[in-house]
Amino acid sequence: MSNETILEVRDACITFEKRDSVVHAADHISLTMKRGAMLGLVGESGSGKSTLAKAIVGMQPLDSGQIIIDGLSQHDRAKLRGHARAEIVQMVFQDPYSSLNPRMSVGDAIGEVLETYEHLSAEELRDSVAELLRLVHLPAEVASKMPDQLSGGMRQRIAVAKCLAVRPKLIVADEITSALDVSVQAVVLNLIRSLHEQLGLSMLFISHNLAAVRYICDDIAVMHHGRIVEVGPAEQIVRSPKDPYTRSLVGAIPSLGDAGRDVLLDPALAAGAPQPEGQR
Repeated sequence: MSNETILEVRDACITFEKRDSVVHAADHISLTMKRGAMLGLVGESGSGKSTLAKAIVGMQPLDSGQIIIDGLSQHDRAKLRGHARAEIVQMVFQDPYSSLNPRMSVGDAIGEVLETYEHLSAEELRDSVAELLRLVHLPAEVASKMPDQLSGGMRQRIAVAKCLAVRPKLIVADEITSALDVSVQAVVLNLIRSLHEQLGLSMLFISHNLAAVRYICDDIAVMHHGRIVEVGPAEQIVRSPKDPYTRSLVGAIPSLGDAGRDVLLDPALAAGAPQPEGQR
């Protein structure tokens, strides 16, 4: 594994048994991601994206294969403890309403993460929380708010701030805009793009929305029925798709016009077009 590679998935297989069938959620998947890159993993609901995401962060065991992050296999990572393990990979989940403890203020929730890994004075902790809120474009005053006082978009940005508090080598963002209103989706996507440019984040961005993935990602991997059917630079995937399934996804993207991907994402684009019918 090269020093330039942050993530390598090698022939990963995950199956689930149903009453009368076997579902191949990950069917011999191999995938490589460069350090500091934004890789989009796109496919319709049921394609296996979220299952693969959970396997990458260690929440779903593999039947076979390997997942190597920053040079460490899943077995190597399992031996780590505390911050050494947490800083390898972190995940931002789809549901912004279950990502925060309803009994903790925003400042306490972020501070709890910071205190797990650093010994900070009260003033240092307050300043660190404020800086993390600033990074996700929220004022320091939000630290005193409770989760039920916040919108879904604000909660999702706070979930990103908690993730950044760990300073992980890799971030996995699983459908983080799909539960948000259309206009708020654009805000979160622009935030992710800004953070990538500012901090050089390595992020696997998972979505059924190819328009959103195209906007913020360098490269795209297309997943269908548990398999990676196409991988390449974002613009190449969109302009010259080779796989029939990829072509069906591209056909559903609203036109960006001559400005290409260097436009401020319009809320309508963030929503994307209806996806093809899924298989399950």
